[in-house]
Amino acid sequence: MPYKESPEAAIAERTKLMSGVLALIEEQRAKADKSRNEFFRPDTSSCEAYEASLEPYRSAFIEKLGWPLTDRKKDETPQGRAELVAEDELGRIYRVHATACGPLESYGLLFLPREKGNYPLIIAHHGGWYSPEQVADISEDGPGNQKAMITGIRHLPVAIFAPQAFVWHMALEPNFDKGELDRKFRQLGGSRVAVDLLMLTRSLDWLCTHEEIDAQKVGMAGLSYGGLYTLFFTAIEPRIRVAVSSCWVNDRYRYCGEDWAWPGIANQFLDGEIGRMICPRPFFLEIGKNDHVFTPDGFPKVAAEIEAPYRSLGISERFHHRIHSEGHDYDPDGKARAFLLNALGIKDA
Repeated sequence: MPYKESPEAAIAERTKLMSGVLALIEEQRAKADKSRNEFFRPDTSSCEAYEASLEPYRSAFIEKLGWPLTDRKKDETPQGRAELVAEDELGRIYRVHATACGPLESYGLLFLPREKGNYPLIIAHHGGWYSPEQVADISEDGPGNQKAMITGIRHLPVAIFAPQAFVWHMALEPNFDKGELDRKFRQLGGSRVAVDLLMLTRSLDWLCTHEEIDAQKVGMAGLSYGGLYTLFFTAIEPRIRVAVSSCWVNDRYRYCGEDWAWPGIANQFLDGEIGRMICPRPFFLEIGKNDHVFTPDGFPKVAAEIEAPYRSLGISERFHHRIHSEGHDYDPDGKARAFLLNALGIKDA
């Protein structure tokens, strides 16, 4: 009779295989950590020298993220349009589109005060599964765990842009699989994050030409996926003068989502290096003590890495990090808002 055995007979072999491959990964991660530490060494002799030394790192990071971000041309004339949707007691609401790449246009909501003027701009980025309409609380679905991001500042003399990234919930039409969309971009040498960042770039290009926006005073804030986009976009975009990244920065070996990893990225950039490309600009980091999505265990180590150049340059006051008392929530007590507004010279009423 032919030999047969139970499926359990090779458990030990598979266990050995798994043990071996995990040990191999740990060995390679140690090498990647060493490589990353040797690679990322900006000039800390002065703030000016530090900023100037970041350009090659930004270019290398963009190359890792891939197409279509790698195709961005900074000398193109921005193309965009704004359509007035409504006016309420807090101001004017516009739907904004900007040419991004080929047939693709970016989309977002622009909030302006009732009176015409020249206002600082805050980019308020939604988290995963959300839309700008929800975060702004103009949709029946409501803003969820990021309600303070827009509704908490609309009464102030500030312009607010809420972009739409390709991470909305499957319950929102049209339905799509964000992982599948990311894989389609990876087949072409890019990533879904790269196209979202390009849309942000093109939107900002156009917004900075808007007569009611002060292009010298631009800040950004975001929760969760919005925290990712805030971290990444502020790192590569010097026009962002202050940032708040909420409930994102963490141990990226522990939290290694399919769309958060690029081939060889750990040899050059993890959250610590990306965050240090924001220095010497003001930067506020936070995570929740009871965060059920990303636990705060890995947060302090990465926050300390990001803080290091601020300390070396003698500008510790420009960096703040904390573990707040809530969960996966944006700025539950208004401290991030105060930091953001202060850096942009906006009086908090």
